[in-house]
Amino acid sequence: MRAAAEGSRGVSLELGGKSPILVLEDADIEQAADWVMAGIYFNSGQICSATSRLLVHESLAESLHTALARRIDAIRLGDPLDGDTDMGPMSSARQREIVESYLAMATEEGLIAVRDASHRQLPELGEFVAPVLYRDVPTDSRLWREEIFGPVLCSRNFSSEAEAIALANDSDFGLAATVISGDPQRAKRIGRALKAGSIWFNTEQLVLPQTGWGGFRKSGIGRELGPWGLSAYLEVKHIVGPR
Repeated sequence: MRAAAEGSRGVSLELGGKSPILVLEDADIEQAADWVMAGIYFNSGQICSATSRLLVHESLAESLHTALARRIDAIRLGDPLDGDTDMGPMSSARQREIVESYLAMATEEGLIAVRDASHRQLPELGEFVAPVLYRDVPTDSRLWREEIFGPVLCSRNFSSEAEAIALANDSDFGLAATVISGDPQRAKRIGRALKAGSIWFNTEQLVLPQTGWGGFRKSGIGRELGPWGLSAYLEVKHIVGPR
């Protein structure tokens, strides 16, 4: 924005986020666990729309964390070009150092690890970080509020729908969100209350070319894709005269 300002040029910024994934009390545990895993550990968490804040109804928390721990333990780290690999390395040594600095913060803050990096044997070649999951993370924790861009999932419980929406919206970002519920209409209703540019319910993250892509707040300015993306290249012109 600073560079474009000198020439009074327009700017569209597609930035990151700290996106929530909500698991309601009527969700199927196993299906929910699969969608949670896909939302954060895909591409080693290096994706702008990663749903790195897990909000789970208190009645399902233990069961969901158990299901996630089982899946995390099964993740195969390795060469991303190997068909048997589930999760590859960080994009650079610098990014690995950044993620590891957050893991050090988690230790300093005394966060509760459902799964941490200490029990994983990492491949020798590559900038690997093990997938981790913390539960009951305070909302003022930097791990809860800041985009890490790595395989780090932070979880909190909620007791009511209103609390879940409030926690989801309590963020500097607003790029994406996911809602998981046994009732599709309920999921869509909650989705309408979430402040994010793209919201999925009962599915993995699907980005369609006919739908706009972009976020609110610090997640960017403008939209890509769809007619909204095309409109960013257009300017309005009016010709006015007497009748």
